[in-house]
Amino acid sequence: MTNSQLPIEHVVTADGTTLAVRQLDGVGPLLVALHGFTGDGTTMLQLVEACRDGRPAIMIDLIGHGHSDAPEYLEPYSMPSVVDQVLSVIGPRDIGTVHLLGYSFGGRVALSMAARAPWYFASIISLSSTPGIHDPVDRAARHDADLTRAKHLETVGVDAFVAEWLELDLFAPYVAGLDADDLTATIEQRTSNTATGLANSLRGTGTGAMTPVWLSLPALRSPLLAIAGGLDDNYVQIAERMATAAPFGEMHVVANAGHVVHVENCAEVAARVSEFLRVCEDHADLRG
Repeated sequence: MTNSQLPIEHVVTADGTTLAVRQLDGVGPLLVALHGFTGDGTTMLQLVEACRDGRPAIMIDLIGHGHSDAPEYLEPYSMPSVVDQVLSVIGPRDIGTVHLLGYSFGGRVALSMAARAPWYFASIISLSSTPGIHDPVDRAARHDADLTRAKHLETVGVDAFVAEWLELDLFAPYVAGLDADDLTATIEQRTSNTATGLANSLRGTGTGAMTPVWLSLPALRSPLLAIAGGLDDNYVQIAERMATAAPFGEMHVVANAGHVVHVENCAEVAARVSEFLRVCEDHADLRG
């Protein structure tokens, strides 16, 4: 199925924010996929289709991205607000019937959701993500950098910002592996976002703005899988720390892949996620 074949449902969340949602029907626990900064729900489709194994799945355009609302005021972009918005989309579910899969920014949302309800989810899968910046000085410095980047984005416009974004060393392995058509496609997707939405996302939900949830990991009752690309040294270290801190934590490193690990080696990531989901469901009754 292609991105254009998936209909978009617009869901009004508890705080009045409207989010765009794409859905795949299936049977079993629900898989919820959350994209990275400048992405949208379509960027998770390839991985979701490869790993869901017949489960139902939803891919959400987070606030400020894709076809979702991109308000000018900041409150809906705070991490507690974003968590509430995603929970509104998921709706009432039985405990242990929702898997969260998040990449980068989406992973931070997923981890914040898990911190809010450490007993609720069937599993948490983090791709190239972090529970936040624990050191307050480092966190403040990152927040200042995000505010500067947001202002710069509004000054130069989305097209120029995306070009600069993809030139960051963080994305070098990803960009190097794209052919001309795929590079054009990712630029078109990213530049379809608005300057207001992306800038406010940086201001309200950037890594420096979010409350870190490292201290919540030891209380997490959901199994946690932290995946990172072997070329993404910082996130390999973070994944190892996360897997150690969580009682049911695991990590997986994908060799010769960078930050956009689920695109650079979708087959390996999908196989690992698929196996993890199966084991989580098979042994759900063993967790206290």
